[in-house]
Amino acid sequence: MQIPVPVPELTEARRAGLLAAVAVYPVTRLAGTLHRPTLDRAIVSGATMAIAYAAASGTTGTVRRAVVRGVSSELVRDKRTAVAGGLVALGAGVVAVRVRSRARAVAQQGERLPVAEASSGAVAEVVALSAAAGAAVAAADVVGVHLPETLRPRHPVVVVTSVLVAGAGLAAASRHPRALAYFALPSTDVHSARDLTFQSGAALPIAVGRAAGVAAVALAVLGVENLSARALAKALSGSDEPGGLARTAGHGVIGLAVAGAGLGGFAFYSSRVAVQERLLEDAYAAVPNRVGVTGGPGSAYDFTDLGREGRRFVSQAHTAEEIEAVLGTPAGDPVRAFVPLSTLTGDPEADARTVVDELAACGGFEKGTIVLAAPTGDGYVSYVQTETVELLTSGDCATLAVPYAAVPSAVAFPRRKRAAAAYAVYARAIAERARATGRDIRLCVFGESLGSIVALDAFGPDIVEELGRLGFAGGLYVGVPIFSEADRALRPPHPAIRESRGLQYATGRDQVHDTLPGHVNLTHPTDPVGIADPSVLVRHPVDYWGRPTGLFVPLVSFLIELADVKNAMNLRPGDFSPSPGHDYRYDTALAVARAYDLPFDREEVVELALRERELAWSVRRLLASRIGEARDAALSKLQSWGVDPATLGDRFAAQRSVLANWLDSVKPGGASDGVVADAVEAISDAMGSGVSDS
Repeated sequence: MQIPVPVPELTEARRAGLLAAVAVYPVTRLAGTLHRPTLDRAIVSGATMAIAYAAASGTTGTVRRAVVRGVSSELVRDKRTAVAGGLVALGAGVVAVRVRSRARAVAQQGERLPVAEASSGAVAEVVALSAAAGAAVAAADVVGVHLPETLRPRHPVVVVTSVLVAGAGLAAASRHPRALAYFALPSTDVHSARDLTFQSGAALPIAVGRAAGVAAVALAVLGVENLSARALAKALSGSDEPGGLARTAGHGVIGLAVAGAGLGGFAFYSSRVAVQERLLEDAYAAVPNRVGVTGGPGSAYDFTDLGREGRRFVSQAHTAEEIEAVLGTPAGDPVRAFVPLSTLTGDPEADARTVVDELAACGGFEKGTIVLAAPTGDGYVSYVQTETVELLTSGDCATLAVPYAAVPSAVAFPRRKRAAAAYAVYARAIAERARATGRDIRLCVFGESLGSIVALDAFGPDIVEELGRLGFAGGLYVGVPIFSEADRALRPPHPAIRESRGLQYATGRDQVHDTLPGHVNLTHPTDPVGIADPSVLVRHPVDYWGRPTGLFVPLVSFLIELADVKNAMNLRPGDFSPSPGHDYRYDTALAVARAYDLPFDREEVVELALRERELAWSVRRLLASRIGEARDAALSKLQSWGVDPATLGDRFAAQRSVLANWLDSVKPGGASDGVVADAVEAISDAMGSGVSDS
């Protein structure tokens, strides 16, 4: 018996959708600023293909319904659909070409199209593609009516073959300079950060298969949404054939539900991240036992109150002995102060007093250099920057960080203006206390990524003048996104201009060499975080200097930019290699020395120490994580046996020496010191008296 296999009807709308999806695939493989991994390439291609399919099938269905009412002849229906679709495509194409021409014209003056005008062009291009696909399918049906059944455009084999042929032809055509010239603006000069080449990757059949899989998932989601909207429309209208208004209402209800779920998910994610930040991380679980750091003796706060990034910040502080081992000269213990987020009231003046008091309690105003750091959203402060200051001053320094959130920067982004306003108050309070000491204290500011926006926007375009009046000697702003209002006003319009109102601009280590003591903006021109702009959804991107440039394809350019931002950080512990992305470890030490006017005559020694220290802490975090996972698995298993882990220390106290000897026998090479040995000792402690800590 032959089992029937359901085959979806290849209507004009569905065939138009397939044709549009194939048409857009080639341009989804355009290069961004960074290499895209396999999955990212598939997501960009699949999402674009799914949207193209939905747009073309929807447009074709709408056009067909509008022109075939009262027409019974299939041939006449196809002819009307072909003509109407062609006219719609022609009209939309004219609008799209005019907007593109306008974009080229304003780009010559270094300007971009307004978002509203650019949006009209982007929508016109989508409509033109969708209507053209429908017109082509309908025209093929008109011609195919005279062909044998097996050769007609509705036959599945013919459809698949036609799509493959069309895809191959379009893929070849998309590489032609004339095709690229339509999508691209003339390159401004050799400094442009945008590239027109295609992303290399898997062989075409494999890549197409991956993209098709992503597209299928996306279309399945769209299909479920459409069925749900139709069911809601039936319920709202009480009719089996709901009208357009009821269908729109159905889609609206689903849209509101999705938006509500998204907001709820965002709030839940934020709360969970905040909770996780309060959990002890094994690698930073040791309470500091020296003065000069928050959470240690003399501090007003407990170590456990600092959150993960706060604990990391103070735990990684150099000791005088560590600095002396690197430099071979006498050194002191540097100060690191971190005010817990939970203690801040939201009143900048009151919080400034708290900040100054904690810095004073840690001995910060007894040091020769004080750096006020603006953290990223989760409270992170560049350890390379902080450790460099500690080494170059031989420990005669204090670094202060005041968080404004405990969530990733993308989540904390809306808080940047309030954080900047508070940062300015903190800076004034620190400067006032420093003057009151009567000592010659070098004051500096620092911010990286979202923290750079906070530090820069605290004083606006007059930042250099304002901080100079307060007594700050310099500042370093690393990986500055285009959303900084101060930087937007100051950033030079051309790479040949390296200074704006006292703020120096450097795009890499070579340019950092030429900077003078003072304020330095260090941002790579190909840093996706630095040049990312949501308006790329509908208009051409800009390079680092704000000039419209490169290639623009609606939606595709936006998805590629999102992928670039996701891949902006690709770190290998202990390896400070030049990076085109958001990794500034290679440039930071020299930038610190230049901006803060610190001696850097032992550059190689200092940078080697920074790399080795990063690797050591990375190994420590890795081992702590793996040991923690093993401990949790073991304790979970014990609980499944009905054994209370808290009782093991007493029940097996007599066997602890045997356990420790067994663990000692698995030490690689019988090592008795170092990170691995410390990790094994930690296991022994956890399995003995420490299991109750779970």
